[in-house]
Amino acid sequence: MVAQIPQGTSEPLNPDGPPIPVMVHVTAPSDLPAGYTFEAFLNGDPNRTFTVEVPEGGVKEGKVFLAPVPDTMKGDHLEVPTGGWKDGIFACFNAGICHPSLWCAICCPQVLMGQIMMRLQLTWLGEPGPLISTKNTFLICLVLVFMYILYSTMLEIYSLPYDVNTVPTFIPVLRSVGSVLFSVWALYSLCKTRMNTRARYSIPETRCPGCEDCLCAFFCTCCTVAQLARHTGDYNRYGGVCCTQTGHPVGTPLVV
Repeated sequence: MVAQIPQGTSEPLNPDGPPIPVMVHVTAPSDLPAGYTFEAFLNGDPNRTFTVEVPEGGVKEGKVFLAPVPDTMKGDHLEVPTGGWKDGIFACFNAGICHPSLWCAICCPQVLMGQIMMRLQLTWLGEPGPLISTKNTFLICLVLVFMYILYSTMLEIYSLPYDVNTVPTFIPVLRSVGSVLFSVWALYSLCKTRMNTRARYSIPETRCPGCEDCLCAFFCTCCTVAQLARHTGDYNRYGGVCCTQTGHPVGTPLVV
């Protein structure tokens, strides 16, 4: 039986055993049987290879699965705790009331979500992918936010000459369609980002197993994205900024 820790702590799940390794997503190069080993690149760097063992049941070509990273392979990276969250979901002021990540989470959580995705090398849908599909994730999120704001503003400007009784029917319809599409993307991507963060750092669900990620993304969007930013960042050591791809100063190492 695996002992679970209360959410909001960063103590390991097995304090008397070996440390829980950081997990990374690996793409199977071909159909491989269980127990087969091969060399994989860490963060797409051909100079940093490590041995991966195929999990039970084998894998099909192109399948993405999780594999532990040896401590000797981590190199220069941000320290992210495994086995539990660095702090609680409502510990929004832990980094300071004026911290950039807090205000980014409040004013535009999708931009902060894009920075978290860049740290974890996820796609704009919050899913693992090859380097070519993750290198522009923050830019894609930024463009989606800008286009939604522009789209909504143009509809508002077009409707100015009308009152509530004479406004054309297509305007509220287009407004609703845009709002729904943007909300679906934002909630789905945040749910997948939280899910992949938990998988990467072996963080169990402690509330509502099976749907915790979805519930947190839907009901506590700002708190959820702020918690992810604190967990995957090192604001004490590197500080935080609003306008970089990772939310850290340029040159800050990525997480493993």
